[in-house]
Amino acid sequence: MTANTPSPNDTATHKEQLLAHLMTGEKITALQALYLYQCLSCSQRLGDLKRAGIPVKSRFITTPTGKRVKEYWLEPSYIQSVKGA
Repeated sequence: MTANTPSPNDTATHKEQLLAHLMTGEKITALQALYLYQCLSCSQRLGDLKRAGIPVKSRFITTPTGKRVKEYWLEPSYIQSVKGA
């Protein structure tokens, strides 16, 4: 990889990937972020987005195996306001 080619594991790349995913209206968990984007620090990157003014919502859910994990999403009204702008 050359010095000008960003790593696929770059923080900015993960933020872009997570935001693009959420802008589709889909929800995401840390395990999904790891599987889809090789992002080991999903909660930190989503926190970065929140601090940048993106209103990322979250809640704990219980998986079918009984594990409690956090799920993240954007409200449809926010997505529409950004896409319509």
